[in-house]
Amino acid sequence: MYLSVVYFITGLLGFLTFSVVVAQYRSNRKVNIYLLILILFTASRFLFCGIRVLIPFTVTENVMIAFRSFGCLVFPCVYLYFKNLVIDEKYFIKADLRHFILPVTFGIVNLSIRKYAISFHIYVYFLFSAIALYYLFLSYIELKNKVWFRKSKVAIVDEQKVLIRNWTIFFFILCALSLLRLLISLFLDVYVAGYSDGTNYFWISAILCCILFFKVLLTPIVLHFTAALSDKEQKKENLELVFDDFWILSESVLLIEDQDLKLKERVDKNLLSCVHKIERMALEQFCFRNPVISMRDFAIKLGIPRSHLIYIFKYHSNVSFIEFKKTVRIYDAIKLIEAGFLKSNALLCLSKKTGFSTYNSFLTSFKEITGVGPQEYNKMIKE
Repeated sequence: MYLSVVYFITGLLGFLTFSVVVAQYRSNRKVNIYLLILILFTASRFLFCGIRVLIPFTVTENVMIAFRSFGCLVFPCVYLYFKNLVIDEKYFIKADLRHFILPVTFGIVNLSIRKYAISFHIYVYFLFSAIALYYLFLSYIELKNKVWFRKSKVAIVDEQKVLIRNWTIFFFILCALSLLRLLISLFLDVYVAGYSDGTNYFWISAILCCILFFKVLLTPIVLHFTAALSDKEQKKENLELVFDDFWILSESVLLIEDQDLKLKERVDKNLLSCVHKIERMALEQFCFRNPVISMRDFAIKLGIPRSHLIYIFKYHSNVSFIEFKKTVRIYDAIKLIEAGFLKSNALLCLSKKTGFSTYNSFLTSFKEITGVGPQEYNKMIKE
């Protein structure tokens, strides 16, 4: 009875977390479609387990067997969450469907064995365990190579990656502990004839999920890490700029028009802070992935008057706003290529994702800035 209350509370907490995460879906890099699926599945399962006892209702054994058989669909979701987090892809990709073939096949095989060869169903647990371990291993490789032990030469990007790395380590450990609980339960089923279908010590998974949910709900940096980082960066005036060659940070600039004298008094005293803010907004919020974003739109996102932005690019920048926008988009494309975006996507997808209106303009800009085409750059990365 007490465990049912725990499961019920965990389920409600999960649905609350799901609602919060959905609200952060567009603005937060850490959220993608697979995280939503994982939280929704987990919350539904615990709520169902709690309600079954607290509010008794009849559920046939065949329904429960089907639910457990296809429950292994969450394993590829864990891997795909980490994979899409690395390449910053929020939506479903058709190429990801291949990862669900094995779990679906397992579910069909398990249902068939239970119907026609019940004496062999215990051995299906080994395949179930293998699927879970396989996708946890893929997750480890993905994170180890592209998040945990990879450094950037850019200070601002490094600080952002530290937050992502800490989050992925935390989430991966919880997944690993949940899998360990499952493996122990399956071991007891096989060697002690418990026949629990992996539900032994299910309360451990409930505790781990509660830890995850509370982490999301009570730790602002988990869901608002960009904002938290921005507050921190505003206090640090000596951070390295990504595009330091672009900016003229000297206050002794020759003004062309008299009306700019008033802007000089307002802008120059916070010039370095404004430049940092421009780079953070461009690199961390991916504003220029919008192909039709204008200087006015960008100024609104920065929270500064458009005249201030015009003044900065007029007197304190070696490049125009259009050139800056183009360079940021190529910088974004380079980061996506290095993260493996082209493994499952075409160059056309890359050009659209980074905000270029046409494929030809993307190719021309990429070669102009890097000296090589995107395909050649991808080959260099692989080598």
